[in-house]
Amino acid sequence: MNRRTFLGAVGSAASLGAFAYTRRDRSTVDTLAVRVWRSERAARYDGVRDRVREYLERFLDLPYWSLELSFGGTVAVAHEDGARVTTRGEWPLTLAGGLAGASDLEPAADVNLLVTDGGMVDAPTGYGLPHVASVGGARHLAALEPIDELPATVPDAEDENPDVPIDHPIVPLTTPTRTMQVLLHEVGHALGLDHDHGVVFRSGETVVATPMLSTYAFSSSYDGDRSACKTAYPETTGRDRAITLSFSGCARRRLETYAGDVRP
Repeated sequence: MNRRTFLGAVGSAASLGAFAYTRRDRSTVDTLAVRVWRSERAARYDGVRDRVREYLERFLDLPYWSLELSFGGTVAVAHEDGARVTTRGEWPLTLAGGLAGASDLEPAADVNLLVTDGGMVDAPTGYGLPHVASVGGARHLAALEPIDELPATVPDAEDENPDVPIDHPIVPLTTPTRTMQVLLHEVGHALGLDHDHGVVFRSGETVVATPMLSTYAFSSSYDGDRSACKTAYPETTGRDRAITLSFSGCARRRLETYAGDVRP
């Protein structure tokens, strides 16, 4: 990505932040406005919209706000890569055009998510900027089980950890579940979360990663050893791996302070 494209993308994100700022009382966000679009190819897969809706409604409808989730239709994109569509500026600039009245696309105040048909093998598979997110894997989202049919177990943490999301279950690490976790990860970035707002924890013989840390937890190249809330990460080698789709306690405490004024 060249400097001009990057600055255009960041500038578009800042414009969306200013848009959110002017619409809100800065002390609180009672309603979190999230809008989801699909690329034309992503829209070909039956079930994508239903899966995104039910999983976001479950994992993003938190006690301190009500979730206002809407869908903005389909978007023509030059390429389907779930990260490049944002990092190269295409998706942020499309949103900025809608904000400026150059198209009938209407950005939401908090999160504007684009789902594409990009692959989920070569990272990055999605990207998040303030108020802007994109992710590939539409075919895998369509293949994901309805949320009430998803195989799951209750966390059994080895020690008392306030950042372990006890209220939501552990799910197997499959391509469809990982794709949904990446989607939640990029939404988290759009709301101001960083990777270290996630945690990895032990549950029996399994190590489990929450959305913001995601499978970085299992990579030898990731050099973080504790969360932003100072929770130490356990060793992950030699153990079974799984994920949770619920944000960690550390991430939730950060989200509770969100007032719509995220900046790049």
